[in-house]
Amino acid sequence: MSKFVKVRTELRDLTMIKRALDDLGLKYQEDANYRHDWSGATHAAELVVKVGMLTSFGLRRNEEGVYEILGDNMGLSSQQDTLQQLNQRYAYHKVLNEVGKAGFSLVEETTDRNKAIRLVVRRWA
Repeated sequence: MSKFVKVRTELRDLTMIKRALDDLGLKYQEDANYRHDWSGATHAAELVVKVGMLTSFGLRRNEEGVYEILGDNMGLSSQQDTLQQLNQRYAYHKVLNEVGKAGFSLVEETTDRNKAIRLVVRRWA
């Protein structure tokens, strides 16, 4: 039986989350309500993300400033690859943002066959 669940993440920066979703080609609505399909319950969310024709999930900031994923346990279990890609693209953008703030620039980027991303940054004196 399907049920509503909240999944804790380490996502903290909404701008980086949006960039990651854009990279993945996922459509989202801002300041929307996530609606659990089976129970009909709704929950306010900063983002509601549509994955495929039937599946969606929400992202809501909790009291600690960390985003949690709102969704259906069965739907989320079928979206593990998407959620892993979201985490990877979020980390990618967060790293590039932080190294840019520190005065570094990206000089090389490679992705291996396991989809691990390797970034080489350099700061010119």
